[in-house]
Amino acid sequence: MEDILRIGIDDTDSKRTMCTTYVAVKALQELERAGFRRADYPWLIRLNPNCPYKTRGNAALCVSIHAEPANLGRIAAIVSSAVERWADLESDGTDPGIVLAWKGQAEGLRDIYWRALREIIDPAEARRRCEELGIRYLVIKEGRGVVGAAAAAGADPDSLRTFEAIAYRVPAMWGLERRVDEKSVIEMDKSLAIFTFDNYDYEKREVRITPHTPCPVLAGVRSITPQHAEEGLKMVRFLEPVDFFEVFKTNQAEDLHYLPARICDLLPNGSYAVRGIVVSKPAVKPGGHVFVNISDGTGEVTLAAFEPTGSFRRVVEQLVVGDEVLAYGGFKVKGPAAAINLEKLAILRLAKVTVKVAPTCNLCGRRMKSMGRSKGYRCERCGVKRPEQKAVEVDVDRRISEGIYEVCVSARRHLAMPLRIVSFLRHDEHRQS
Repeated sequence: MEDILRIGIDDTDSKRTMCTTYVAVKALQELERAGFRRADYPWLIRLNPNCPYKTRGNAALCVSIHAEPANLGRIAAIVSSAVERWADLESDGTDPGIVLAWKGQAEGLRDIYWRALREIIDPAEARRRCEELGIRYLVIKEGRGVVGAAAAAGADPDSLRTFEAIAYRVPAMWGLERRVDEKSVIEMDKSLAIFTFDNYDYEKREVRITPHTPCPVLAGVRSITPQHAEEGLKMVRFLEPVDFFEVFKTNQAEDLHYLPARICDLLPNGSYAVRGIVVSKPAVKPGGHVFVNISDGTGEVTLAAFEPTGSFRRVVEQLVVGDEVLAYGGFKVKGPAAAINLEKLAILRLAKVTVKVAPTCNLCGRRMKSMGRSKGYRCERCGVKRPEQKAVEVDVDRRISEGIYEVCVSARRHLAMPLRIVSFLRHDEHRQS
């Protein structure tokens, strides 16, 4: 009897070449040539963006096919052959893992998926879980990729609500500068603004659908529907040949990596949503980085807005002691220093800021002049003296307002939800496993 087999694949690329999406699609193509039918779009699963072992965007892949248990050995051989052929096994740190889980078994990996979004999981634990569930897995070299492979195979289908259409380069172009017409990207972005996101960074005037690494990917268009992802990709004018393209179902742009937390509970390499009160004046450091401290009563933590986040830093600069905020980002610890690297910031309440100024003349309405410390004020126009008069407090207009602010497109993490699509996917929904 046929069932659905989830095949997780991870850690096939390196900083010098390859992409796990490419390897997974090649494996899927081989499976289809062998007569197996796909059961869904391939899944592009983003995991903990703070993982120290990641190559770039920390993506794992899952391909789903219709199959019978008797074919498991044959399927494993096809997939492992594709991985061994295409993975950059010559590079240190490329340690592929493959997990083959039937649909029912894959549900037993669901907690691995949710934890891998937010934690660092030991490969031994992932292997042990597969063994307990009777799930077949394969490792190559050190096999650290078994964690991502297990997480991808066990991904929660309800968390996969966005799509990405990826075009791949012909091998002869790998490593060369990508040739994509910038104007067509802008036209596509404006035409499909309701459906697609993160195509172009207007602040930095930079195309964002193309990677900057020597991998097989030519470009990728992200969308809230598979149709618009594909349509967007087809609207782009490529000035080089396209080998093939594939549409992926993804967990990108869902804010899934954030956990609401108290400051005292923050752990290194986790991503959090932390509510607190500003307790220090913002400090601008060399390079344009901006730092400010918040407290929630359980502790104090630094919020960091680094130069690549663009004009977002100006918002952080305008914070004052007493402002209440909700900070989103990854918690990084480097030696004695620790900070939440901001990805977005919700200003919940602005503190009232006042300054003392001279009073106005009750005859002409002009601002009066001081006659010296504790000597009162006089009006230069009317000549009226008011020795008993004191300075008055007036409210200062804040240059920022309550609301949610985000980093520029080029600084956004794959998992972070752009404000552009909040109305479709709801910004403050932090699902738990």
